[in-house]
Amino acid sequence: MGYKDIKHKTCPEDEGDGILLVDVETEMIPKRDKNGHKQYYCLEGHHTFSEDEDGTDGQHDRRKKR
Repeated sequence: MGYKDIKHKTCPEDEGDGILLVDVETEMIPKRDKNGHKQYYCLEGHHTFSEDEDGTDGQHDRRKKR
């Protein structure tokens, strides 16, 4: 699976566009949750979510909209 395959995911909670979160310094290393799954930021709901390697949704972190 290449970088382009993991860069965008659909949020399982509200079906918004999700963008892979990466390390600020390297801009390459994906951020991971406490279980080691890649984290995404949902542009629709303004929250983070993670996705298991098998494609099932992991954790969600609901944040207040600004």
